[in-house]
Amino acid sequence: MFFDCLALGIGLFASVMSKWPSNQKYSYGYNRIETVAAFFNGIFLVLISGSIVIEAIQRLVHPPEMSTDRLLLVSFVGLIVNLVGIFAFNHGHAHGHSHGHSHGHSHDHDHHHGHSANMQGVFLHIMADTLGSAGVIVSTLLIQWFGWTGFDPIASLFIAVLIVMSVIPLIRQSASVLMLQLEDTTVNQVEGTLDQVKQLEGVESVDVCRFWPNEAESVVGSIHVFVREGTLSQDIRRAVTELFMRHVDGLKEICVQVESSQSTRLTKQPTMDYYPQQNHSRSTVLPQPTFVSTSTQASPALPPKSLKKKD
Repeated sequence: MFFDCLALGIGLFASVMSKWPSNQKYSYGYNRIETVAAFFNGIFLVLISGSIVIEAIQRLVHPPEMSTDRLLLVSFVGLIVNLVGIFAFNHGHAHGHSHGHSHGHSHDHDHHHGHSANMQGVFLHIMADTLGSAGVIVSTLLIQWFGWTGFDPIASLFIAVLIVMSVIPLIRQSASVLMLQLEDTTVNQVEGTLDQVKQLEGVESVDVCRFWPNEAESVVGSIHVFVREGTLSQDIRRAVTELFMRHVDGLKEICVQVESSQSTRLTKQPTMDYYPQQNHSRSTVLPQPTFVSTSTQASPALPPKSLKKKD
């Protein structure tokens, strides 16, 4: 019961904290805290399942004396309480989800994955309790009918396996978001758009292109473009921004940095990364990039012939 209350408390705190506004320290806000809570609850359930397995094996090897006089009544009451909890949880979650869509669709779209993962982690804790109560009822009836106490640890093993199988997808999904993993569809869109950027007149090369998820439905990116001498940087920046905003689904913000190839000679092949680089050289001063988000509509890309300076 203590562990269940702890899991519910973590889920509730994460749900409230995710709505805190962004600040200078957390510029993207606190949305990802729900994904962290979901990952923690998933690992927590795996550890609980492991302890159940160890205890069940010990009880199979050394069967304890069991009294089933009041066990059936207590477990039945516990099952009813857990079923009421599941019904209340599903009703409240469905109501909150529809309410969020009707009053703030765009925010809910960016926030959807973390919220769903957090609620899934809480739901799995309630479901584990429900399975435990059902397992106790079944094992108690079998013990009363056949007189073998081994049915109880066998039921515990079965429940532990079900819990682990249910929680593994949650752990994998939450871990992929925390590790800033892009979906294959987004990767293909970025690569296709990058090929179009390289074909723009005036673009000589692309040094680094990085994209990562702010949340599962929201993508942030940056790109460093080198242009030939005499090319208007502002036109290239506008064209690159328009291409990525048009072809990459869920792209929320992109930072486009344009630099003349005459000022910096490339000594390596252009690379493309799908994660933000953590260590930046402090000794290199680059031109000021332009930061564009979907809140500001990008200007249409100019045709290739207009990307050259006019004499």
